[in-house]
Amino acid sequence: MHSFADPGTYYTGLDSTKSCSNFKTLLSTHISNGVITLSYGSVDAYYGRTDAKPAETGTGFVIVDKYCSDRPTGLDSCNFRFEVDFCASGGTESKQCACYIKEHTFASSWFNDQLPMRSDMHLLFPADNYTNNAKSNFPLGHVQTASFTSYNGTKIGTSNATLNFGFSGSNVFEPIDEFKGDFARAYLYVVTRYESGAATWTSNGSANDILAGNTYPSLDPWILQLCVKWHKLDPPSDFERKRNDTVFAIQRNRNPFIDFPHWVEKIFNVDGNSASCINTALRNEKSIDFSVFPNPANDFLSIQFARSVSIKSARVEIIDVVGKTIFSQSINQPNEIFSINTANLAKGIYIINIQTEGQNNSLKFVKE
Repeated sequence: MHSFADPGTYYTGLDSTKSCSNFKTLLSTHISNGVITLSYGSVDAYYGRTDAKPAETGTGFVIVDKYCSDRPTGLDSCNFRFEVDFCASGGTESKQCACYIKEHTFASSWFNDQLPMRSDMHLLFPADNYTNNAKSNFPLGHVQTASFTSYNGTKIGTSNATLNFGFSGSNVFEPIDEFKGDFARAYLYVVTRYESGAATWTSNGSANDILAGNTYPSLDPWILQLCVKWHKLDPPSDFERKRNDTVFAIQRNRNPFIDFPHWVEKIFNVDGNSASCINTALRNEKSIDFSVFPNPANDFLSIQFARSVSIKSARVEIIDVVGKTIFSQSINQPNEIFSINTANLAKGIYIINIQTEGQNNSLKFVKE
């Protein structure tokens, strides 16, 4: 049974008919509104809520450490207990599994250790301290030759330029396959939530290795393509969605790419090549003549094409306010009235979209 919630009304009012840079900016504003900025020290006390799971051996709960401990296909390497095994002073342990620390998935030096980024729990994961120290501020990437491998298979070493879309500038950090998407979505969250700030961070340490110095797409082409690839190869897990809910309860914002994974392609294109991102937003206008009734709708909605419309087939879609297609059906006789059962739709605003001959034709309707 899933123990996570859904975003509820969090995204209500967001114009998800936008795409590419326009939608990224809208999201940036949306997930920045009403956020509680935590103190850096207060984060320590929350990991028992955000990153705990039942212990595989013994009783109680252990901290999920994606850097060294967690082995999805076998027994975990370490059994970090909340607070007891936390490296309160930062630690300089000389072995793995000594204690865990709070780790910035997106290096803190890249934003000069400033708040609110420094205490943002969407990018602060608990991590084995020894592995964290080995990671340093290296970017994500596929490792060519590993100089360090943690107990669960996380690697640090030279960059595989072929798999990293040409990047060979520094060592890279490669999480195991089961967590690649988690780290990629943290990167995409940072450059969306802090869109304006990220454009100014290129002079901070090695930030120039990954940041483009602009608000869109914010990331350099190589790392953007890598993040989109990893995001698609490793979709959000139940644990990640539950963590998103819990962080939301603490700091009052969400990682939208966990809630709606398809928004990554909506903003950055299917392969992360934002240069070719085509604005495919639905327009509230029609190139063919049709009407929908009744509007507002209750138990059903009907579509009727004008007599002058001469098309052989069409696809009818209902799209909600966050851009999710919740109904889709082909119709082969567009000259007849087509009715859709809307009794189970939640009250709110929707878009009815008619796809004909490669074009979108859309109107908004209200469900009462």
